[in-house]
Amino acid sequence: MLNMLAALQSRAAGACLALLFGLSAPVTASLAQESRAQESPVQEVMSEDAAVAMVREQTDGKVVRVDRKIEGGSVVYRIRVLSPDGRLREFRVDAATGLIL
Repeated sequence: MLNMLAALQSRAAGACLALLFGLSAPVTASLAQESRAQESPVQEVMSEDAAVAMVREQTDGKVVRVDRKIEGGSVVYRIRVLSPDGRLREFRVDAATGLIL
């Protein structure tokens, strides 16, 4: 009789866990979709590669790092360049307009 009660408790616990995990999955997916929907849509006209090429041509330097940031709702590439005279310079390129800021 005790074995039968223990088996029922074990099955009930398993069913509760399955139900709990089954109900939490849609909530997690819903939160992920909501998070993506809150991100502001940004427009990129210029690719990262094109921005790097433009800065490299204008500076004759060596690009050492590129970061993609969103500033004020626009994508901005921060490009760090080691100039021929040994100085490290940073250029910011607006991806929507292609202009160096």
